[in-house]
Parts: sequence; C-alpha cells; structure tokens
Amino acid sequence: MSELRKDPVINRWVITLDDKSFKPQTDSKIPSNLKVLDNTCALCPGNEEKTGKTIFSVNEPDGIWKVRVIPNNHPYLTVETQLKRKGVGIFDVISGTGANEIIVDTPLHNVDFDKMDTSMVVDVIKTYKDRIMDLKNDTRLEYVLIFKNRGIRAGSNSPHLHSQLMALPVVPKKVTEEMEASKEYFYFKKRCVYCDLLENELQMKERVVKETEHFVTIAPFASQTPFEMWIVPKAHASHFHKMSESEAADMAYILKDSVTRLNKALNYPSYNYMIHTTPLKQPDQDHYHWHLEIMPRVKSIAGFEWGSGFYINPTLPEDAADFMRRV
Repeated sequence: MSELRKDPVINRWVITLDDKSFKPQTDSKIPSNLKVLDNTCALCPGNEEKTGKTIFSVNEPDGIWKVRVIPNNHPYLTVETQLKRKGVGIFDVISGTGANEIIVDTPLHNVDFDKMDTSMVVDVIKTYKDRIMDLKNDTRLEYVLIFKNRGIRAGSNSPHLHSQLMALPVVPKKVTEEMEASKEYFYFKKRCVYCDLLENELQMKERVVKETEHFVTIAPFASQTPFEMWIVPKAHASHFHKMSESEAADMAYILKDSVTRLNKALNYPSYNYMIHTTPLKQPDQDHYHWHLEIMPRVKSIAGFEWGSGFYINPTLPEDAADFMRRV
C-alpha cells in the first residue's frame, strides 16, 4: 500500500509506504565501546588547549565545566568578517559573516542524552538559549540555527556528544518556507497551523509518542524519513529562547525521552536534530510556532527524491509512533 501525504505546513508531498520488509540502515551506528574519557579527543576534559578559547560554559561549583562552547576549528562563517553585500552580474554575494560554534554537551566521551541525567540536558538547553540571546546583540545577524549531527551518517566526525550553532546574516530557506506557509494559513484561518496540527494529533493520539506538561513528541503525518519525530510546545510560542525555566526543564526531559526511545528502537542510529525558531529581529509571531525536528539517518536518499523534491518513507508514521511508544 502506498499513498501521497501532504505536509500541512509547507505543502510538501511525501510518498508513504507500508513496507514491512524495510530494514533501517544502522551500519554506521554510534559505537558502544567508547571510553568515559578519551585522551585523543579534543572535546574531552584535559584537552581544552586543542580547541579555541572557551566562549561560554556551565560550570560545577568547583569550576569544572559541565557544558562548554568553543569556536569551530574550521568555521564556515566568522564574526570577525565585515558584512558586505554585492552583486556579481545577476548573482548576489554576501561576505562570510556569522558564527560557527561547537557546544560540547557533556565532559563524558561515551554518552548520549539517554545516559545523562535530565539536569545535565537542562544545562544544554539553557546553553542553547544563552547563545541565541548573546548573538542576538549582533545586528548583522538574522538567524541562529542550533543543530546536532550524531553519528557518521549524520555528518559527525566525533563520537563525543556535541551540538553546533550557525549564526547567519540571512534566514535559512526552509525556515522562510515554513514561515511563509504558516502566514498564509493564518491569513485564511486566523489560526496557527502548528497549533491546529497539535490539537488534531492530541485528539487522534495515533501519532503521539510522548506528552508532557508543556510539550508533545509526534511522528509527523507526512514524515520525510522513517521514525522522524517533532517536539512541539503545547502553548503557542514563536521564539525558542523565550522559554521559561519550567519549560526548559520539561524540554530537557522530553528531548532525553525522545533520544532514548530512538536509541532503543534503532540501536543507536545516526541522527540529526535541528531547532526551527523565529528569526532574531522579528517580534513574536501569531502564525509561527518554534519546534525541534529529529531526523534518524536510517535510509538513503536516491535520485527520485533529489530530482523531484518528494521524499519516500517506507514506514507509516502511525506504526513508527506506536513502536516508539512501546520501546
């Protein structure tokens, strides 16, 4: 059985299959034999001189760091670059102004969120917020994208748990598409599409993986990839960095829960997650709703998908959600 499903936010079509023979690709899963401390890892404690100067840290009372933010050794964008815009014939060019930071989520070399106390994940969430609020002061910047590449298939070159931050002088295309589509939906219905989507999912329950006081994890109706999950605030909120203390704690809990389920279900697969939030200079938006998308890298993208913009998902989101609830 197959069907075409339309993403209610950006109107992207996905071909959804019910392929019971599909086997998730976990050939490059995260190693299980890592040491607590690896002397060869630049992100481990004791090797701080191998990285750049600490930009920000969350420390124990004795000064030992729990979360550490450092510059990327090979940055794509730098704050030192003067912002310049120019035209080259019909082409537009902007100088490489921005920021590229590494957020070392934990001093421990051999853990993911599933092996960390929730309080440690809270420190990571608060670090995300603090870095956005700090970079917001640079008027050259339009957007801060926080994301995680976990495992080789997800683009990571280190098994030590870390996140990344890219601060940009432009708004990413995918976020722009989401915001424009959300604005159009709001224009016609006077409602936020994400709020409507969440209300629908909470009524139906079949794609809800986990619900807490402030958040819901769902398998999206038109999931692009098997076992894709979104974490969405239950109350309308357009800026990630404006979360309250209690919301940040709840966010840490449900993020840890989602990663734990993913790791149990697929035996520590490679995955990405990314936070989509309202651009830095824009006020709170009635039509846009921040959220975090988790994308397991368990299926290759082939020519049809690259050529058409369609994704093919061999696992029904309803089946994925049911399996995730039960692991």
